[in-house]
Amino acid sequence: MESAFPNNTYHLPVYRKALEIFRISRAMAAYFTNDKHVLEMDLSANPQDFEAGHLVTESLQLAPGIASAACAPNSESRLQRIRNIRAVARNLKSLCKKLECCGVKEVEFLNLLRKEIHTFDKMVSDWFHNHKA
Repeated sequence: MESAFPNNTYHLPVYRKALEIFRISRAMAAYFTNDKHVLEMDLSANPQDFEAGHLVTESLQLAPGIASAACAPNSESRLQRIRNIRAVARNLKSLCKKLECCGVKEVEFLNLLRKEIHTFDKMVSDWFHNHKA
């Protein structure tokens, strides 16, 4: 019997979207902080650097979360992992707002990321509902 959640998650569009969100977040954070390393961002006294660092670390959780949900042993575990992924997506949207409040002038980048996060959240929901086991 074929599994509802294949083990080769890297082929899933939702997994690829998670990676894309990470790449966008990392590129934005590097731009906003003059190419600081993530550890430097976390240790910075500048709120913009600090929030940008959190944006990167939060977005880094999406792809492993999808892989974890895809390989979950049962539907209850899978549902909890999906909830965690969606919570991370909400946190990312909140971090976009915080960056705006910290004075990031490149709001179009933040809006692009918000749009991608919204698309990802919809993809997660569709993926889960279409593959309930």
